[in-house]
Amino acid sequence: MEKLSINKTGYVVGIISIIFYLICSIWGGLFASAALKEFHFNFLQIAYPWFNFTVGGYIIGFIEAAIYGWVTGALFAWLYQVIKLEKK
Repeated sequence: MEKLSINKTGYVVGIISIIFYLICSIWGGLFASAALKEFHFNFLQIAYPWFNFTVGGYIIGFIEAAIYGWVTGALFAWLYQVIKLEKK
C-alpha cells in the first residue's frame, strides 16, 4: 500500500466533516420534531464549542468542523505511517 498523505487525508476528512455538519444542522433545523431538534442543536453546541444560533455562530461552527476534521484526518494518516514503519 502506498504512503498515506497527511495533507490530503486531512482535507478529505475535513470536507466529510463539513458535509456532516451541514446535513446535521439543516436536518435538525428543518425536518425534526421538537425533541429531536433540541437534541441536534445540543449536540452541535457540545461538538463545536463556539457554535451559536446566529449567522456568525453558524459560520464559526462550519470553520470548526473543517479544522477538527482536518486534524483528525492528519492524525490518522500520521499514526498509519508510524504503525506501518514499525511493522517493517
